[in-house]
Amino acid sequence: MNNNQIGQLSALAICLSALTGCGGGSDNNLNQAVAANASEDSGQVKASGTGNTDGAQQGQGSGSGNETESDNNNSVDDEQTKYSQRGRVIDGYVSGATVWLDLNNNGQHDSNEPSAQSLDKGSYILELTESQRQCSVYVPTYVDVPVGAIDEDLGEVTEAYQLVLPPSLTAIDDDRMAAHVTPLTTVLWQSLSEFDTFKGKSCAELQQNSGTLSELLSILRQTTNEVVAHYNISEQQLFSDYIANQDEQVKQLAERIVFGLKASLKKRLALAEQYPEALEIRVVHYQKNTESELRWYRDIAVFGKGDRTFFSETAQMDDALENVVFVEYLRNTLNQPWGSLGQYSEEVDLVKENASDIGRCVYREGIAVTLDGITYTLSNTLERTPESESQSCDWLQDFSARDARLLSITYGSKLVKKYTHLERRDGMLGALSEWHSLADKHTVLDPAELANYFDQSGYELEQMLNLPAFSWYKRSTDDSGDNRVEVERFADHEWRKTTYNSDGTYTRLCSEDGASWQSCPAN
Repeated sequence: MNNNQIGQLSALAICLSALTGCGGGSDNNLNQAVAANASEDSGQVKASGTGNTDGAQQGQGSGSGNETESDNNNSVDDEQTKYSQRGRVIDGYVSGATVWLDLNNNGQHDSNEPSAQSLDKGSYILELTESQRQCSVYVPTYVDVPVGAIDEDLGEVTEAYQLVLPPSLTAIDDDRMAAHVTPLTTVLWQSLSEFDTFKGKSCAELQQNSGTLSELLSILRQTTNEVVAHYNISEQQLFSDYIANQDEQVKQLAERIVFGLKASLKKRLALAEQYPEALEIRVVHYQKNTESELRWYRDIAVFGKGDRTFFSETAQMDDALENVVFVEYLRNTLNQPWGSLGQYSEEVDLVKENASDIGRCVYREGIAVTLDGITYTLSNTLERTPESESQSCDWLQDFSARDARLLSITYGSKLVKKYTHLERRDGMLGALSEWHSLADKHTVLDPAELANYFDQSGYELEQMLNLPAFSWYKRSTDDSGDNRVEVERFADHEWRKTTYNSDGTYTRLCSEDGASWQSCPAN
């Protein structure tokens, strides 16, 4: 892993590298609901893949009921046209769980959101109004499984957990299609919820932006394929009632996933007490092959106000998921205003290869300033090796001794966004020589100097970059038409154009000059 890769690590990248899924696009035509004008942020702690846990903690299971009826806390009035979403809650079949639609996509079970209890064989029926049905494809379905619920295979549930079914993002054709909520669908959701293009967006926002919707469909399709390949199962198995199908392979896989989900919920609740001001806490346990052995890992990310990250961590766990074997990656983040026009951030990463590795400390400082609607960023990075395992990665560093620098510019319009960045390394760090150790320099450094530096750089997509750079990248994202069109340009002279189709597929072309396009060569 090089400095540039480390600098770009995020909770999302960690989750994706573990192949825990980025959301599930299925052919089930799932029928979920969302309020068209729902608020985007409740300001309360929530967790990707775990969400609101009050119901899971406090609710009591009930094993009574039948296949065709289900208690519903938000029943549709007789005067309203009734629609339904139906399926099963499956670990084993789980009765006594609360199934609910996250209408405002905030990860919390709010009082106005339709819900139902799962009954015999985990069956549930959610009644929806017509307006809810029209928006239903854009939001997830959550299931709170409380202590006292009944798993038909394992008996009474003794540890609460939560399952999630991702939105389908496809048109509703038949509300009789089964929408099963399982550990595998939960794995898919854990990564879809990481994407800024979906996070907190109401169905009204997605309906108004076909480019965003087509991109999300592409993400769903791509990640479904990745998870299918990773677990060596078919897409049909991914969304199936694996108990009715007597699919022992998927059943055993689901049991391992639930083991991790329970540990994730327990840790998330502990972190919520430790960080009461956090807006969001994410905890994911998963298995991956390391040195030819299947080992457990845990990812944590704690976010504060304004997407301020308190810290993120990847750790190898013991088989009981109780103890940390070693911390593979740890990032601490500091954010603060930089004068009246900008924001300052500082990151400290500890990276280890194995339990006996002393590790590497990677430091980054950066500022982002906005002038006339254009955002400029500058960041400096340096890497140091601790003298001993007990030595921590200290915050205080002299960035005049930086190893690398990253510069970027974001510009364009609401519908056509453009972005360029360039990386510099040894021998290229002379310009803007005073732009280091930036935390308290907003009174002595003029943002206009940074803007003027870019003005002469050839940063536009069609222009040749005329600044020295170790590497560079340019991108234009056009949402002005029916489908999103993204054009990228790379330092190796390659151009790439991706058109996202309404069905979630995409078409990709390549070029050497940005004018003549042809099919891209096979990887």
